[in-house]
Amino acid sequence: MIDQMLRVDLDAPRKQRHTVKRIFDRLVDEHAAEGVTYPMVRAYVADRRPQIKVEAGRGPVNAFIPQTHRPGAEAEVDFGDVKVRLADELVTCYLFAMRLCYSGKAVHRPVDRTIGVSYVLAW
Repeated sequence: MIDQMLRVDLDAPRKQRHTVKRIFDRLVDEHAAEGVTYPMVRAYVADRRPQIKVEAGRGPVNAFIPQTHRPGAEAEVDFGDVKVRLADELVTCYLFAMRLCYSGKAVHRPVDRTIGVSYVLAW
């Protein structure tokens, strides 16, 4: 019954489409659906409304394409500024950040701008 209401809504003007509350009220009033709760109807409509649009050819098909990466083949690298407190002095450093695409492991290395020293810090 809910699917039929949602299919009719495909051709109805936007302001005349069924809301979840209206669908719930119609189920209770017209079809004596006493064991049905509003959260059940809301969850069902949230799942079925996009599916019915796709079945009717009116909505985008949701597709998931998993990414695959070969070990050691790809990495994402970025640079930026970071302030680090060294010996009670605030020092601006370059931050080298790299993430390996295969494992998702990340490397962050701050480098002192003035003397070019690389620090190993626990983040």
